[in-house]
Amino acid sequence: MHRRSFVTLGAVGLGSMLAGCGDSESAGPRTRPSGPIVLGFSQVGAEGGWRLANTKSIKKAAERNRVKLLFEDAAGDPKKQLEHIQSFIDAKVTAISFSPVVEKGYDDVLRRARDAGIPVILTDRLIDSDPSLYVSSIGAEFVAEGNLAALYLENDYDEEQGGKGSINVVELLGAIGATPTKQRSEGFAATAKRTGRIKIIASESGDWTKAGGEAAIRKVLRRTRKIDAVFAQNDDMGLGAAEVLAAEGLKPGTDIKIVTVDATRAGLEGLVAGKLNYVVECSPLIGEDLMSVVVDLFFGGEVKKRITSDKNVFNKISAAPALEAGREY
Repeated sequence: MHRRSFVTLGAVGLGSMLAGCGDSESAGPRTRPSGPIVLGFSQVGAEGGWRLANTKSIKKAAERNRVKLLFEDAAGDPKKQLEHIQSFIDAKVTAISFSPVVEKGYDDVLRRARDAGIPVILTDRLIDSDPSLYVSSIGAEFVAEGNLAALYLENDYDEEQGGKGSINVVELLGAIGATPTKQRSEGFAATAKRTGRIKIIASESGDWTKAGGEAAIRKVLRRTRKIDAVFAQNDDMGLGAAEVLAAEGLKPGTDIKIVTVDATRAGLEGLVAGKLNYVVECSPLIGEDLMSVVVDLFFGGEVKKRITSDKNVFNKISAAPALEAGREY
């Protein structure tokens, strides 16, 4: 795999993401509770290949670790998710975990969880709330993903243009109000400002889906065709955009470069086929990390406040062996 050190990216937006990471907190009960370990988990939805792999990882890890899993799917509805969390409190589970649909609106229910002595773990996404309301968060450094997308895209154009000229980029956003949408955009913009070459000429939400990516790029094409590149905040939207560009007589990956985030099997296959140029990895395989935290809490142990998932950057050359090795998602 093609790996890159992330230390050098601190000046362009990683500081806010890493603040507070790595600290340990004693968050579990002082004495071992009786009965089985029970985890209530509310998934944000099933909007694409990444999310399905994330759910599969959590379910498999729960089974391997003998954790009884109460699983709910919020289907992208914050109100449903709040109801799920309250139902877990009522069921007096060992721990509650959820992937937040949006950043805000969880304070009241999380205070009730805290009052009930039930620790809460965030997965994949973060919330804009009092950090004391959850004991740990597990997931990717979204700002860093945006940093890397802009860095690789600009370096690609530097090789072709010698560092001259502007790069007109269309940004395909995920769900509005979600942490990865906000922070990937912030990271991309922060790195783009270093030289000022990357110009974000349009931003449209594709809501994480292939169909959404298709609709978003069509909307932009009706306004302008002066597009050099697309930054899609996940593979599905990028692949959807690639199909529309091809139908419009433009060659994705050549006439218009495309960089995406996730590194699903479909995304890496798009790289090998030349439809995409770079894919920043955001691993959905966090089930074992989650179960480790839940078990530690059950036995009254200490857990890290922030646990980060794996990250790499793939191009056409490095994608092929990753696929041959048996991609899990």
